[in-house]
Amino acid sequence: MQSELFLISNKQQLSESLEKVRTFEHRRLGQVLFQTGIITSHQLKDALLEQKQHNNGEHIGHILCRLGFASDHQIRNALSLCMEIPFVQLNQFDVEVDELRHVPAEFARSHSIIPIMMHKDRLVVAMEDPSNSETLDLLFFMSGRVVEPVLSSAEDIDYAISKYYGKSDIEDVLNDLSTGVKVNNWEAQQAVKLASDRPTVRLIHNLIVDAITRHASDIHIRPKEHEVDILFRLDGSLVKIRSFDKKMLPSAVARIKIIGGMDISERRLPQDGRSKIENKGHMVDLRISIMPTIHGESVVLRILDTSTSLKQIDDIGFSEKDLKQFSQLVNKSSGMILVTGPTGSGKTTTLYAALQSIKKRDINIITVEDPVEFHIDDILQIQVNSAINYTFARALRNILRHDPDAIMIGEIRDEETAKIAVESSLTGHLVLSTLHTNSAAATVTRLLEIGIQSYLLNSTLLAVLAQRLVKKNCPHCLAEETVPEEVREALGIDEDEVFFKSEGCDKCHETGHAGRVAVYELLVISPAIRDLIQPKVNATEIEKMAIEEGMKPLTEHALYVARQQLTSLEEVYRVRLG
Repeated sequence: MQSELFLISNKQQLSESLEKVRTFEHRRLGQVLFQTGIITSHQLKDALLEQKQHNNGEHIGHILCRLGFASDHQIRNALSLCMEIPFVQLNQFDVEVDELRHVPAEFARSHSIIPIMMHKDRLVVAMEDPSNSETLDLLFFMSGRVVEPVLSSAEDIDYAISKYYGKSDIEDVLNDLSTGVKVNNWEAQQAVKLASDRPTVRLIHNLIVDAITRHASDIHIRPKEHEVDILFRLDGSLVKIRSFDKKMLPSAVARIKIIGGMDISERRLPQDGRSKIENKGHMVDLRISIMPTIHGESVVLRILDTSTSLKQIDDIGFSEKDLKQFSQLVNKSSGMILVTGPTGSGKTTTLYAALQSIKKRDINIITVEDPVEFHIDDILQIQVNSAINYTFARALRNILRHDPDAIMIGEIRDEETAKIAVESSLTGHLVLSTLHTNSAAATVTRLLEIGIQSYLLNSTLLAVLAQRLVKKNCPHCLAEETVPEEVREALGIDEDEVFFKSEGCDKCHETGHAGRVAVYELLVISPAIRDLIQPKVNATEIEKMAIEEGMKPLTEHALYVARQQLTSLEEVYRVRLG
C-alpha cells in the first residue's frame, strides 16, 4: 500500500491504480496521520477526546481539520491510504462526458459525486465520502453498473459538476423547446408557460448553485444577436462560462422574474427583485436586476452568501502600525470612521471586521444596511426598504431612540443621511459607514461639499480608510511580468525592477489568481489635519499633510504588495490613485 500522497490527474494513472491488488489491511485514520508525522500523539488524543465528549458522530478527520491539526488535503491523503482508494485531482482530470448520463445533475450536486470514466465494466465515480454505502447503492440502482468509488475533494467535485453538467442543463432546455417555440409576439405568454417547466427551473437553479460553488459575486446573462452569454464575476473579473441558444432567453428570464417576485409580463422597463436560495443547508440572498436591451432582456444576479466566514481586523491586510491605529480607533466610544472606495472594493467586509472587534465590548450595536450582507449574532441588524420609504435617514432617526452605543450605516448616499451620521457621532455614538470617493482626503472635501459644516466634521471625524481590492497572484504559476513602458513611467518604476504575474494553471482553474487582497491608505484625523478642515480646503493639502505625518498613499501600498509578489504591476496600475 502506498505510504505517501500520489495525486492522480489522468485516466492512465487512475486505470493503473485501480488494477493494483489491495491488501485490505485495516488502518485507522488517526494512526496513519500519526505514523506519517502529520499530527502528534497529543493532538490525536485531544481530537479523540473532543469526539468522545461531543458524541455527535463527527468524523475524526473533520475534528482534526477543525482544530487546525491537519489540512483537508492531508486528511484526504490519509483516507486514501486507509481505504486503499485512489485520490483523484479533478481539476486536471479529463472527465468522460458520455458517462454523465448515468447520474442526473441534481443527484450529483446533492450527493457531491460525479462519474468520471468507465474502467472495464465499472462506472468510476469520484466521491467526497467513498464509504457512504447508501449513496453507492443508489448509484448502482440508477446506472445499472457496478460502481467503483474514488476519493476527491469537495471543492474539486463541485467545480467538475459545474463545468461538465452545465452544458447538459442547457441541452435539456433546448430539447424541451424543440417543439417549435419561436420568438414572436406571443413570446411573453410562451415564457410564462416555459418558466415553470422542469428543465428551465433546473437550469436556473443549477446556474445559481454553480456560481455559489465557484465563489462568484455576480451572474451576468448577456443577450447578443444570435446567442446568450453567461458570465460569472470571479475575484472582480467577468469570466465567460458558457453560451446558450437565443430561443432559451425568454423562458430563462421569465423564471428569474418569478424567483425575484417581478412582473413577468413587463419586458420594456427595467426591474429589480430579491430572493433567497438554499445551498447545502444555508441561505444565500440574491439581488436581481433586469434591463431591456436591443437584443433582449439582460440579467444580473448579485450573490450575497450570508454564511461566508467573517474576517477579523487582522485579516484585512493592515501593516502592524496601521492595524494598531485602526484597532484603537474602532474601539473609541464616539466619533465617525469612514471606509471609502468604488463598488466591490471590500468596504463592507472591512466594516464587518470592525464590528467583530467592537462587539467584544458588550455594547449595543445597531446596523442599517441595504441589504444585510452578513448575519452576526448579538448585533441588531436593520434592512432598509425603499419601496415603503424606509430609507437610511428614516431608519437612523428611529434607532437613535433605541439606545445604541455604536451604529453602522451601510452607505452615506445623501446630505440627510450624512448630517444624521455626524450628529449621532457628536452625541456620543461611534458611527461606521461607507462613502463613494476615490481617496481618503477627497472624502473630507466631499462631506463639506454635500453640506456638512466644517466645525462639525472637525469635532466628529476620526479617520478615513480608502481601499481597493487587487487580485492575488496564484503562487503555483508565477512568471516574470512583461510591463509596458508607459506603466513603469506612470508608477515611477525603474526599468530593471522585476515584477511577477501568474499565468494560469490547474490549481487556479487557469484564472491566474487566487482570491483578492486589500490595498489602502489610512488617513487619521490629527490636530494638524483638523486645523486644515475649512470650507474651502483642497484635498491635495490634506493629503500632503497626512503623508508628512506618516500616511502611506494607496498607490505606494499597492506597489509594496506587488514587490512581495502577491499581485501584479498591472493590478497596481489599475487601482492607482492620481
